[in-house]
Amino acid sequence: MLNLNRRAKTLETATFGMGCFWGPESQFGQHPGVIRTRTGFTGGTTAEPTYRNIGDHTEAIQIDFDSSLLSYEDILQIYWDSHDATKDRSFKGRQYLSLLIVHSTNQQETAEMLKNKWENRNGKRIGTEIQYDRPFYPAENRHQKYFLKRFPKAMGSILPLFPDHKNFMDSTIAARLNGFVRENGRLNDIKDEISEWQLTSEEENVLQNMLQKIRW
Repeated sequence: MLNLNRRAKTLETATFGMGCFWGPESQFGQHPGVIRTRTGFTGGTTAEPTYRNIGDHTEAIQIDFDSSLLSYEDILQIYWDSHDATKDRSFKGRQYLSLLIVHSTNQQETAEMLKNKWENRNGKRIGTEIQYDRPFYPAENRHQKYFLKRFPKAMGSILPLFPDHKNFMDSTIAARLNGFVRENGRLNDIKDEISEWQLTSEEENVLQNMLQKIRW
């Protein structure tokens, strides 16, 4: 089976909530260091949350990234610059909280350091709730790569490259294109970046041919 994902030297995971998860997935999916993205729920105690029965969880995205290309500090700077973490987001319970799940002591120390720097620079208090290594429950298929799926012609070119929806959902190319359709990144940038993914010639040709023929 072809591996169409960017190879990573040092794979790390980041998990966070900043409102409705559709927008953040498309925003973070554009960055060259991001390997895969997924939407889901985290931070609560309810067993097996769903979009219709979220319980006390928060909508969130989880990304796997190559920290040799994009550091955790870089991600947190984008995160706090991309939403207002100082305002009360509890109008729908915990669903749209500003929430950060850290997965290691290093991530926790980095988060606390950047949070303090941001507060000192802006003179405001960040209200982001920080929790340590909580379970992440993927959202239903219809919420994965939500904006890309609004282009059925394009999906007809992309889906045949993968054996099932999970492989599509976890693919780097789906993350990039989900960003592109929301004007996060350019198609030519994606084509240029693929040459850096350390794919085989066959794998690179498959992606480049698809991008050349794709229709929106």
